[in-house]
Amino acid sequence: MSHALIVRPRTDLLSPTTEGRAAQYVRMSTDHQRYSTENQAAAIAVYAAQHDLMIVRTYKDEGRSGLSIDRRAGLIELIDDVRSGRADFDHVLVYDVSRWGRFQDVDESAYYEFTCRQVGIKVCYCAEEFDNDGGVIASIVKNIKRVMAAEYSRELSMKVHAGACRVASLGFRQGGVPGYGLQRELVDENRCSKGVLLKGQRKHLQTDRVLIQPGPESEQRVVAQVFREYVVHRRSRASIARRLNNEHVPNNRGTPWSERMIHNILTNEAYIGNCIYNRTSWRLRQVRRKNPPELWVRATGIFEPIVDKSIFLKAQELSKDQNQYGRLSNEQMLRQLRKTLAMKGKLSASIITATDAMPSAALYAFRFGSLREAFRRVGYINYEQDFDYIDSRQWSDAELSKQASVLVARIRAQGVAAVFDADSEVMTVAGRLAISLRMARYQGARHVPTWLIHRRRIEPAGLILALRLDKETNRKVVDYFLLPLNEAKQVIGLTATSRSRFAAYRCPTMDDVLRVIMTKVADLLT
Repeated sequence: MSHALIVRPRTDLLSPTTEGRAAQYVRMSTDHQRYSTENQAAAIAVYAAQHDLMIVRTYKDEGRSGLSIDRRAGLIELIDDVRSGRADFDHVLVYDVSRWGRFQDVDESAYYEFTCRQVGIKVCYCAEEFDNDGGVIASIVKNIKRVMAAEYSRELSMKVHAGACRVASLGFRQGGVPGYGLQRELVDENRCSKGVLLKGQRKHLQTDRVLIQPGPESEQRVVAQVFREYVVHRRSRASIARRLNNEHVPNNRGTPWSERMIHNILTNEAYIGNCIYNRTSWRLRQVRRKNPPELWVRATGIFEPIVDKSIFLKAQELSKDQNQYGRLSNEQMLRQLRKTLAMKGKLSASIITATDAMPSAALYAFRFGSLREAFRRVGYINYEQDFDYIDSRQWSDAELSKQASVLVARIRAQGVAAVFDADSEVMTVAGRLAISLRMARYQGARHVPTWLIHRRRIEPAGLILALRLDKETNRKVVDYFLLPLNEAKQVIGLTATSRSRFAAYRCPTMDDVLRVIMTKVADLLT
């Protein structure tokens, strides 16, 4: 009996026909039923011996629900073999009707059995009292058994859901990823801590519970920063995600930040100390539904908030307004833009952000292709902004990569390793010297001609190599500045005068840049 799950090799020489050959199908619903498939196989083996059947094939699904055929690789393979004619057996042995499946539509269970019977393969339920011979009694009993199996799952689902709602109302976590800036704490029945659960870890005792607690302080600061930028500085979710990616801030998924991740942070009440359960439901794995707020199970004040409640509520208002603006037509958006122009006398992204009841500047740019096009449509052409930067971004990225490739090739020619990461725009030389490449664009002459560089808040490099462009077209590199990070503020202003504090870092040509880099590499290596 202990070897009942062993699959015997397919040997047509031993049995040239399928008569008397059988396949067994076994299934267990959860990983906790460790011996379930072995017990089923033992009963099936007794049935096979009593009916002179030889088991030649085993199909099994371990830890799979019987509510549908999805993800049940064993049953899918069985049906596929039957349909394709690869089946070398004329019987399928199953422990009972429920192991075949607890399909909520009982006709689905009958359909898979009919598929087998259509090609001459009989499905036998070994532990049932009736013989599945196609008679009236067998058909009635079998259908009742299928209905009972489906009803059992429905009743169990209702009981489990009611218990989960009760536990959630006490503030305990009911599965799922806790979210960025949060962590799971395992506690016993007296709420005494048993340690923090890491990713992939689960509780082992039914009496244990899981609480949500604030995570590492570094992640809490990022969460607070997200709310501050969204509420105070009125930055869009997409721009916040880009900023975090540019600063190489990791998240709990190990993937780049996205607008959806920022949205999840801004709408998660866990950051004000609340736990919510039953926002969505997926009863019996049928259709996932969003539940109305009155059905939510909310436990408040579970732990110390990460963000202030007033800021959180303001974020919800802004998010709701933005969702409403997304449903506005283009003409309605232009009408509000004309109204703002009449009130302010001019337009800019900052004016749009500071004006109440206005869609965001990003939404205008998305709808009309660019912010400049939206301004043009309402008759505002006296731009104060430098839109040329937006228009030349594609050229700027290509030129930066081209210059980096030339420099990497020349460094490698000196026998030193060098690589350039286009995503972060950082060049690493000799595995130790990191150089961040930036374009210095001409911004005009207030007191003297000025070229500006915007560096990251958290710069992943030790040096900044600024490529200064000509002031006529901002399309040609004229010289270079290799700046130490301690000399670089958030916005760096370069001038053409020799009295500038950055003049000492000017490199007229690529040869000069190469010479300075190789000198610094030699200093590092020695």
